[in-house]
Amino acid sequence: MHTSASKLQTSSQRFLAAFLIMATVVALPTLLFGQGYFGTVSGILTDQSAAVVQGAKVTLLDEQKGYQFTTTSDSSGRYLFVSIPPGLYSVSAEIKGFEKAVLTHIKLNVSENPTANLTLKIAGAAQTVEVKAQAQALATEDAVTGQVIDRRLINDLPLINRDVTELTYLSPGVNDMDDQCHNCGATNFVSNGSRGASADILMDGASVTNFEPNGGITQAVYIPSPEAVEEFKVQQTNFSSEYGFSGASILNMVTRAGSNTFHGSVYDFVRNTITDANDWFNDRNGIPIPPVHRHDFGATFGGPIWKNKTFFFFDYEGLRASNMNTYFAGVPSTAMRNGNFGEVCTSQGGSFNSSGVCTDGSGNQLNSGQLWDPYSGAYSNTDGGPVRSTPIPNNRIDLYVSPGSPSLPANLQPAPGIT
Repeated sequence: MHTSASKLQTSSQRFLAAFLIMATVVALPTLLFGQGYFGTVSGILTDQSAAVVQGAKVTLLDEQKGYQFTTTSDSSGRYLFVSIPPGLYSVSAEIKGFEKAVLTHIKLNVSENPTANLTLKIAGAAQTVEVKAQAQALATEDAVTGQVIDRRLINDLPLINRDVTELTYLSPGVNDMDDQCHNCGATNFVSNGSRGASADILMDGASVTNFEPNGGITQAVYIPSPEAVEEFKVQQTNFSSEYGFSGASILNMVTRAGSNTFHGSVYDFVRNTITDANDWFNDRNGIPIPPVHRHDFGATFGGPIWKNKTFFFFDYEGLRASNMNTYFAGVPSTAMRNGNFGEVCTSQGGSFNSSGVCTDGSGNQLNSGQLWDPYSGAYSNTDGGPVRSTPIPNNRIDLYVSPGSPSLPANLQPAPGIT
């Protein structure tokens, strides 16, 4: 009995585990549809007399991936598809007594809500009326302002350091926050007068920015390769309450996905000594350009796992760089290493008088060429700091012994014989 009970318990546990796995697989797409980068497609069905058509079957088809959604027009002739991922779609409507109507090439961008109205004709011979969607110049479905940066712009425009967020500046009203830190952390920009470094970046619906509680600024912790980004939208004002954690703007980014056909790319962005220019100082001094080797390379590959159902996309980007630079720096001379800093005075165009004080050509004291005893002097409110009073003769610290300062305790006085 004990063995049978154990086997029964084990079987129950396996069944429960399998059930949980299946429930997760089934529920996951529904959960993902709640992410903030999806949009809607809606419209009204009418006949040729402008009367609404209710009860028609409406199908939304992804032209690249092949999957589809279906719904039915209501009593007002309206239909609505919600939680639709960005892509290129076609809408078809059919009902008994009317010809099938199809509207193709409907572009759904990040978090947008395009409208696709269809007119159905009375059925004659069996046929389908297909219309290609026209680009809409004005979005009237919502009051959100912003700019969509699509795959074409990402491919065609140059990117500094291959950072796709640099294209944020294509949006109207976006400017640099300062010249010293161009687009630091990918959020350091001013959007329509808002505070800089306060935007949020969403990647496939999840935030990739952190937040500094004391400063109130945001910074991206991860930015994907440009080859892995399908598009993003800079949402600036009037976006819905589902978006939080933002001072004024949101970079709503969607990564690329596979389709029903296999596709990929291989690339390498190269910099080297031949293509780079030498700097001005090297040219002036006859110094050749230092060796430069930089390769920003990678590959992408995507396609179907289960046609019209499941897809994959892979990307890799690597960076290998090495270069040399020319620097000009001063090093102590042999005399300085032996304690004779007299050339500090002569390098300023001065000379030492009979007291060993550095003076200019008119005999005036030249402070910029003089070394001073650090234990001498006093604080001056007029001069805004300590004023030294004891020059080291001829700047010869190898021959000079400081007397110390009576204002300092014994443990801070120089040791006997220490210069």
